[in-house]
Amino acid sequence: MIREAIGYGDTVNEARENAIAALGADIEDDVQFETLETPKKKILGLFGGSKAQVRAYIELPDPKPAKAKKNVKKSEKPQEAKKNPAPQKKEEPKKEKKAEPKKSAVEADFGEAVDAAQIPADTKAGKAIAYIRTVLAGLGVSEVSIKAAVKDDGAFIVLDGEGLGAVIGHRGETLDALQYLSNLAANNGGGYYKISVNIGNYRQKREQTLNSLAKRISEQVIRTGRSRRLEPMNPYERRIIHTAVQDIKGVTSVSIGEGAGRRVVISPEGGEAPRNDRRPDRRNDRGRRPSSTVASAPTREPKKDSDIPLYGKIN
Repeated sequence: MIREAIGYGDTVNEARENAIAALGADIEDDVQFETLETPKKKILGLFGGSKAQVRAYIELPDPKPAKAKKNVKKSEKPQEAKKNPAPQKKEEPKKEKKAEPKKSAVEADFGEAVDAAQIPADTKAGKAIAYIRTVLAGLGVSEVSIKAAVKDDGAFIVLDGEGLGAVIGHRGETLDALQYLSNLAANNGGGYYKISVNIGNYRQKREQTLNSLAKRISEQVIRTGRSRRLEPMNPYERRIIHTAVQDIKGVTSVSIGEGAGRRVVISPEGGEAPRNDRRPDRRNDRGRRPSSTVASAPTREPKKDSDIPLYGKIN
């Protein structure tokens, strides 16, 4: 059985996201895409034009047919009831304990967090907390509890409450931006004091989702022998994917692209390395192609995701 949905957007990627949302699928689901129509610009910005259309579909197992009930024959001679049967005690159902989410590596390193009111305002952690409160007030989010675990070289700040979905943003992009700006606020006087920000258990859940995604895509690469490109991710998420792929035999991973378009490619081990998908424009400002004589640019070693600190600056 195939379930499908169609998404619209100004770009193909936006149409894909809308199609996934309409389909009600998650990132770890094996969603396939079909581009029905690419976006077209309006003539003179006024006439014509159309949005991109993408069909997203996922194959689901067919429902099992209901089993027919068997006719139970009643015994001809009913059994005699026992005299004065002993009352049977009803077994109370055991209450299942909810499994607590596993702590992230950063949270485990900092230890238990205390109420933010106990953090002195003149410290770097206090400056970061004050900045976060200012941002939350500007967003209209007031009923939020803030806790922090402080060390000599950094602090781990946890926000909890309702209405924090807007602070997380799409795939945690707003949360990452808040964390980056909090680091700037804390280090305004110089030095480097690392600030890590989390909302509830979002980062732990996101890490579990990315680990599942890396395992599922790696299995597809091993089965088909073809490389797979993932969606663009920030350095922190790419690092999680690389770490998960290292524990899987038969596949390898590498990051390609630049800036916000940088993504992870998972390939069969020993196969051809994927090429960088950067395509520079070879025309000058007047629309003419440049001459064949081009000054050689200095070579530099590409960035590695392992060089980027956890919850660090987003490039």
